[in-house]
Parts: sequence; C-alpha cells; structure tokens
Amino acid sequence: MTSIAATGQLLLHGRLDFATPGAARLQEFLRGADASMGNLEATVESPGAWPTKTKTLHLAAASALQSVRDLGFDVATHANNHAFDLGPPGIVSTRAAAEAASLAFTGSGVNIDEAARPAFVDANGHRIAVLAVDLGPQGDIVYASSERAGVAPLRMRRTIAIPDAEFDSMRRVSAELGDDLRERSRSRMGYRQEALAQDQTETFGQNIRRGKGIQAEWSPHADDWAAFEARLTEVRKASDLVAISVHSHHWDPDWGRTPQWLHALACSFIDLGAHMVVGTGSPVLQPVAFHRGRPILGGLGNLIFHTQRSATYDREGVDVWTGAACRAEFDATGQCHELSIMPVAVGRPDAGPNGLPMAPQALEGDAARVVFNRMSAGLGAEARTRVVLAT
Repeated sequence: MTSIAATGQLLLHGRLDFATPGAARLQEFLRGADASMGNLEATVESPGAWPTKTKTLHLAAASALQSVRDLGFDVATHANNHAFDLGPPGIVSTRAAAEAASLAFTGSGVNIDEAARPAFVDANGHRIAVLAVDLGPQGDIVYASSERAGVAPLRMRRTIAIPDAEFDSMRRVSAELGDDLRERSRSRMGYRQEALAQDQTETFGQNIRRGKGIQAEWSPHADDWAAFEARLTEVRKASDLVAISVHSHHWDPDWGRTPQWLHALACSFIDLGAHMVVGTGSPVLQPVAFHRGRPILGGLGNLIFHTQRSATYDREGVDVWTGAACRAEFDATGQCHELSIMPVAVGRPDAGPNGLPMAPQALEGDAARVVFNRMSAGLGAEARTRVVLAT
C-alpha cells in the first residue's frame, strides 16, 4: 500500500504552537502517510516588494514554512489567490523558504515551466507526484507564462445559455454598446485569449449563447487545458501515483457543496490517470466523493486559518473552524483501498499554551463523528465501505 494525506488550506503568518492539545495526534496522522500535501495560502515576506492588492494580504514569515514541515507535510502547493500577494519577489521568497524547510513545492514559479513542474516524493520504493493549478477567477497578471512569474493556471470560464428571445435582447444591447465588435477586434489582434463564436455574445464581461433554457456551462481555457493534459500525461508515466491540488473561488451559493462542474472536472482528471483530487478555496468542508475507485476531496476547507475576518465568519454563522485531514491508501492497481478521515479543529490565530498561534488539533468523540458523517454523506454503499473515521 502507498498512502497520500491531504488537508485544507494552510493560511498562516508565523510559527505555530505545537503544545496545543491534540496537535501531536494530527502530526502522527500526517507523518504516517508516504506523502502529505497542503495548500499554502500565503506568500513569504519579501523586503521591498510591492503588494499587488489593496486589502487582504496574507504574508508569512519564512519560519512559518518550518512549522508546516514540522506539522508533518512533505509538499506545499502554491497555486491560489494569495500566492501573488507580493508579486514575483514573493513567489521567489516563498519557494526559497519551502526549500530551506525541506518541503517539496509546486504551483508557482519564476515562469510557467517552474510553476507547472510537479513536486515529487519518493517513499518506500514508490514515486508520488503532486500537481497544482488555480481555477480562478483572478486577473491574468497573477498567472505564470514563459515571460513572467506567477501561479500555474487552469482558468475556468462560464458561458450562460439563454432562450432565443432573451439572447436576441442581449445581442441587441451588445451591438448598441459595440461590445461584440470590440472583442472580436481584440481577438484578431491577439489581445484576447479566446475568440467569441458566431452564436455567442458578450455583455458586461459574460459570454452568452443561445440555448433552450437558462443554464451555466463551465469549461477550462483551451490553451491551459491542452498544457495541463500534456503535463499530466507526462507526469503519469514518470510516477506511481499522481495527486492534483486545485484551488477555486468559483463557489457554489452553498459553500458546503462542491459545484457540479468542479466534480466533473475532477472526474476528467481521474480519467486522464490522476489518483486523487484535492480541492480548496471555499473556507468550509464539503463531502467526499469517488470516481472509478479514486477519491475526490472537492472541498477540504481550512487546516490553519489566520483570517482577518474571524468576527465576521462567527457573526454570520459560517463554520470556518472545522476541518479534516484525509489519508488515502492505494493498492498496487492504483485503487483507493481506504480513505481515512481525521476531523480537526482548525488552527486559529488565538494564542496557544506558549503564546504562539494555535496548531490545528484532532477532534474526538461525538464532535469527530458529526464531521465524519457530514463528509461521508451521499456516498453509495460500495464507496462507503472505503471510508473510515481515523482513530
């Protein structure tokens, strides 16, 4: 058996207090896997770097990466909406801090080749590969290319289908504003990444097409998808297991539900040879799923969450303080034999026993069972036999 552990996002600013009760049990769980992966939703401080945002920066001291390693992680993924908070200098500093902490690193880099390059972990005679992509929405400046630093992209675009009468009205608005003509001109000159089809219009930045009813259709950017598919095919040949980390802020109105299009995207990854898909972005837990015997963890919420909005989440009753660590055991055929779930209390910015921010801690008893039941809800009988509550 070969195992991969994954958790919710790691949003931390400095060292953690490992004297937090229950932290040692979580450390043991993560270290028990052949490879443990987590999404680092912060960028390491870079003196003189200019912030790329006007609010909600998540900047971490280099020592924070050592705490990530000490918690039990082998791989830090960095394709998300806070990886570019300090622009290219932050990308460089974060990678350097990860290397100093002996963390494998993927998802951002000085160019697209480095950002898209997988992280590898060799354990017990097996090679485990981790790929990371950001699904957006973000400005194109944050995404790496051959000419600039940034994060690895798999940009998702929504097209809305609407009935004929509504479509004709939208096209008339677009024609009066000159939107379609402008966008087609931009496409011909190479300023627009994807051309509008003849049966589409664009109004207020939204692609719209004719349809029989009102529905949203999601698809990846064609060039991003082609590059990702080729990369996954290549990585699959060079490794025994492949895990894919995806970060998305295209949330369902119900934050606790994985969008159907995201589940379908994860299934397509598995059809291409991936063994496990791990999602973050929404700050709350979502149920697990399986496709062809392989786990889809569509939304693992948080593991460490040094948010500036604690009071707001608490006031609105959004549970950002319950998370989970999951460990998947794969057999020789690449099937997930067992998915073990350890419910956790998310690491808060509050001070722990030694005055540092609290480390995440394993939940026990009824509190753990409630989380486990929520995450396994909706599984069929066969899939349910694969899922266990960590003890």
